[in-house]
Amino acid sequence: MATINKLSRLFSALAEQNVARAGEIAADIALDEEQKGHYGAARLLKGSLRPNGGNGSEVRTGLSDHLAFARLLTEALSPQVTTTRLSEVCLRPTTRNELETVIKEWRNISALESAGIPRRSRLFFHGPPGCGKSLTAKALGLELSLPTYIVRFDGVIGAYLGQTAIHLRELFRFAERTPCVLLFDEVDALGKRRGHPMDVGELDRIVIAFMQELEHSAPAGIVIATSNLPSQLDTALWRRFDLIVTFPTPTKSELSSFAKALVSKHRLPSIARTTERALRAKSYAEAERLIQAEARARILVNCKANHATRRDKH
Repeated sequence: MATINKLSRLFSALAEQNVARAGEIAADIALDEEQKGHYGAARLLKGSLRPNGGNGSEVRTGLSDHLAFARLLTEALSPQVTTTRLSEVCLRPTTRNELETVIKEWRNISALESAGIPRRSRLFFHGPPGCGKSLTAKALGLELSLPTYIVRFDGVIGAYLGQTAIHLRELFRFAERTPCVLLFDEVDALGKRRGHPMDVGELDRIVIAFMQELEHSAPAGIVIATSNLPSQLDTALWRRFDLIVTFPTPTKSELSSFAKALVSKHRLPSIARTTERALRAKSYAEAERLIQAEARARILVNCKANHATRRDKH
């Protein structure tokens, strides 16, 4: 459960009647529990943050607003944990160099600020599915010792006019106060090209709101957006990013190196046969699934053999 330190801060905020601060700490505690895998506790805490619980009693507008903000954070942000270092991600040399420079910028913020040069904090990754965009974003968080949160669009997109824009503003406000990697995975849901005849006007307003928040916010960490369909994004969105990185479909040579490393990691025999199957894949993710399927099957076969041996002994 929550640390004594956080509970102490929560009680202090309540004693001072600092509702905004209390709501933030409560939301932070709920996120901590979810990140630890305590999903039942996290759900209970999230439910407790909801204003006007079952009794329908009235809540002061200010308190309701702060609790609504805390609820948005718990419903719209999904904590991500990875043990994959950036060095373990299959990247082309130019891409790796760019990302390593971003890391150096983060680690030398003071020197850049003293020279009046901003670090890059808004990154855009695009390319086919399964080629490492989301994995790279999470690996960056690990390298920078920053928590990574994926934005859940079902928790951001509202049913009422203007609600989504308000939610986006609150998310960027969170990113300005909380050093983290804020990941808009498959941002196509927010950044589609404006003016499509089949779209309603609200969709255009969402695109504009997202671009404005992206351009004018000052993230305490890094904001990353990914897309599998960059051609469908609004052209004005591209210039809001400090760095644009392409993740292309891997070549056979790249797939071969990736497959051999995985085969070795899982201690699989018949390296040539397994690698040959992986070379027919269209992405790193597909090649990984093929190799993991073989590794899983071999483990199960070994388990079955071990069970049979134990039965024979008895």
